[in-house]
Amino acid sequence: MIKDELNRIILESASKLGYHVYESSIYLKGSNTNIAVKIDSLNGISHYDCQLYSDELSSRLEEKSQLPGYVLEISSPGLDRKLRNAEEFIRFIKSPVKVVLEEDGERRAVKGTILEADEEEVTVSDEKNNVIKLKYKNIINANLDY
Repeated sequence: MIKDELNRIILESASKLGYHVYESSIYLKGSNTNIAVKIDSLNGISHYDCQLYSDELSSRLEEKSQLPGYVLEISSPGLDRKLRNAEEFIRFIKSPVKVVLEEDGERRAVKGTILEADEEEVTVSDEKNNVIKLKYKNIINANLDY
């Protein structure tokens, strides 16, 4: 029950400031509780954004939760962020990427630049300028590769 309330507060705080919660984790350990949140926005995330969100979230946690104590970690997804769905691939068209996929029982990695992306597949130009279409269902892992 407390995790549900904490997740609600995390999401509401981000929404109020115009951020998106990329990822969050909550480890309840009494007065040593750890709350880690990665925030994102279409404009990117700066150190100032992390501080602003941290202040907002801390304020809401103090007024609405019953935590005896906690450590709060706020960050951005980073330059080598995971790409987890079509929306994220579409957002990062023209960005460098590393994709690990499995087709016909074989794993391989593709490094290159995202050329196109839609709801079904992503098109990547690899390091040798080969154009490769990758179905999302075959992708095991993908990260930006700056």
